[in-house]
Amino acid sequence: MRNMNENLIAPCGIYCGWCPFYVFKPEEFSCPGCWQREEECSIRDCASSRGLKLCTFCDEFPCDKLYKMYMRMNEFFDYIKEILGKSH
Repeated sequence: MRNMNENLIAPCGIYCGWCPFYVFKPEEFSCPGCWQREEECSIRDCASSRGLKLCTFCDEFPCDKLYKMYMRMNEFFDYIKEILGKSH
């Protein structure tokens, strides 16, 4: 297993360095990792505004933002399959 890069740990707890969008960098959507993305992210922006690198250390953990994100993981995995050309 490769060494983990601390800068690729998203505040939600996902390790971006293992995400297919980071690893394979598909043409449709390539991601540099949560902290490097320019797009708005309610979870990352919330953690950053509180001076946190990881939501786990927040007094409100786990919050509704995290519940909503994790409840949609099946959509995320389906999207990965679609982008990478894998069948369901």
